[in-house]
Amino acid sequence: MNHFSCRPATPGQDPGSRTRPLEPGSRPELSAALEAVNRDLAATLPDAGPMRLLWTPSDDEDIPDQYHAALPDGRWHGCTTDPAADIAEAAQETVQAVLWQVWPVCPEHRTGVHTDAGADERAVWWCRAGEGHELCAVGELAQTLPGRQRRALRRKERRREG
Repeated sequence: MNHFSCRPATPGQDPGSRTRPLEPGSRPELSAALEAVNRDLAATLPDAGPMRLLWTPSDDEDIPDQYHAALPDGRWHGCTTDPAADIAEAAQETVQAVLWQVWPVCPEHRTGVHTDAGADERAVWWCRAGEGHELCAVGELAQTLPGRQRRALRRKERRREG
């Protein structure tokens, strides 16, 4: 889903007024999906900060609620209605539209990657360059970093933990 497929706000209403933070624990599958995305952000775009979940409830039973991956300051772009499967895509859309940055990038081909379903139906980052290849599962981008960056990231995590 993209930004233009999101349900518009009621006429005369501020577009963001119905959008609010998602209550912690209310959607564990969505929280788990966002945790994976935040691991990838911390590894590859640490200055972006961890994303948070926003929710726009639907007032029509035929239209599903919308979920947004927002930057720490609350800015977001696009939405998803099937959050567990598409939260990585919503996060990617936010980074690209708000920060004007391609994310994530395949280190081999230096081109942007996309979300897809892996062989076992888990969310993966997929590079379409050449014949195409699975880069890694969403949440595991740190493993694709060059050795020096990966070691620096591990040192930073250890300092934070203890």
